[in-house]
Amino acid sequence: MLFVPAIHLPHGRELFKPLPYRPKQFRQAMIWMAERALLQCVPGDSLLLPCAPDGGYLAFLRECGLGTDDIHVCEGTGANFAEDILESEGAMDFIRSRAGSGARFYIHLEEEDEIAGKTGLKRETTHPALTRMFNTLYFLIRLEEDLGIAPPERVALRSSRLEEPLREMLKKHPHLFVRGNESCGGTQAYAVAGEADIAALRKSVARNRSITRYFASPFLDVSESWNAQYELLEAAPAFYGASRQTLEKGYAHKGNVGGLPPPEAVRGMADALAARLWEMGGRGMVGIDLMTSGGKVFPAEINARENTSTPVIAVQKKIGARFFQTFKAPVPRGYTFADFERTAGGELLFNQEKKRGAVPFHFKASAITGALDVAVFADTEGELRELVEVVERRFYF
Repeated sequence: MLFVPAIHLPHGRELFKPLPYRPKQFRQAMIWMAERALLQCVPGDSLLLPCAPDGGYLAFLRECGLGTDDIHVCEGTGANFAEDILESEGAMDFIRSRAGSGARFYIHLEEEDEIAGKTGLKRETTHPALTRMFNTLYFLIRLEEDLGIAPPERVALRSSRLEEPLREMLKKHPHLFVRGNESCGGTQAYAVAGEADIAALRKSVARNRSITRYFASPFLDVSESWNAQYELLEAAPAFYGASRQTLEKGYAHKGNVGGLPPPEAVRGMADALAARLWEMGGRGMVGIDLMTSGGKVFPAEINARENTSTPVIAVQKKIGARFFQTFKAPVPRGYTFADFERTAGGELLFNQEKKRGAVPFHFKASAITGALDVAVFADTEGELRELVEVVERRFYF
């Protein structure tokens, strides 16, 4: 399998103006996140990366039966890694020489379509216009109507007229959740509980003039949040895996816990949504977020792309560990795999024979984000809790 992990999102950098990064920093962090595709590879696979992986880290992954040595490094100055690949004859030749092995893209947009067309890759890709549509809240609302899914209370807002509708809603509900139509990974999501939050939302919205439609809902008392992932193959959609999402205040995503199957109602709704995306021409990986509240299931978001937990589920499948949990560890700039070994301790690194331990990723991107992603694997829930507590303690105390 050939992996082309160009991590970029469908609605442009206007979405990301509220984030605490300069546009150039955000672009670089997204490009460097391609490193996580090493977790999806096995020896014999081929991979394009924007920079060479740390030798010690790659050796660790290889000992775990992960990663590959068939890596082509492609550096560039494009808006995203896919643009850099298109501008590199060496990278395009690398793809052409491996076109027969099948390809896996992070997302299917215009750049991926062009890469496939110019290199002879089999075109099992989603049309870019569909990818953009699938990643909007308005499309999810239409799917709810189409499939007869009872939606949560939701009010449509225009960017030019936000304040009064929100004030009216706050008379009935103490906390609101506001999300932009073109939201990706929570980039246009806001918690609103009073005038100060409305003012902050107004300021943020003013900086995103390309996004004109927003939706407000009362905060749900969420009992569980699930992410279900599917591989939309040419023949049919295939369930890839699922995990519970750990949420902080304002539905902020903290990490994932995998190992137990989702409840029947959650799985059934996710299956129905994935089937409809496939019928409409969707291909490749898709993640569907769902929440349970008051005994009901509500779809929260569709991500027509790989998710952050996709490579973690890939590792879980390969190593045979039953449970996993992910979290973000605060690290300084320039943090390396050798630093992780010293911090976590060799006894906490993943051990193939015991099928337990920690697997870190996103080393290069952590220089900008300030956080290293860590996945901890174990064979029992009790063992997992114990390992996570020990690993987190090494980083937070």
